Amino acid sequence: MPEPVTGRAVFIFMLGIMSLTVVMALISGCIQAGSGTGTLTGNVSIGPLCPVEPCTVSHDRLVAAYAARPITISTPAGMVVASVTADPETGYTIALKPGTYVIDIRHQGIGGSRELPATVTIRDGETYRLDISIDTGMR
Repeated sequence: MPEPVTGRAVFIFMLGIMSLTVVMALISGCIQAGSGTGTLTGNVSIGPLCPVEPCTVSHDRLVAAYAARPITISTPAGMVVASVTADPETGYTIALKPGTYVIDIRHQGIGGSRELPATVTIRDGETYRLDISIDTGMR
């Protein structure tokens, strides 16, 4: 026949459960601290936007030129993990998990970028700067 459960046995059992919970929380916190994010940022210039200089383009047309060329972030195996549209004034900024990525734009017709595709390594808590110049091929 089993022995009756005493208050002391319950206390020891609860103390063990609480200790295990605290240890698991500490371990979990340590693991999460190392799995943060880094930042990819940069300025983007696109041009020419007119076949003849001087070029006067409305702000809406300028924003549309940037929107037509989103920046894609992929794994080295080719899986797209994110896409970001640069702003004509502020460029782009995106938080990424630490790792190696291939940065590129959608290629359309003539033109392109000498900087892309680019392979970058993002590290936890660090900022990687990649400025991009896109030649539209317009002449």
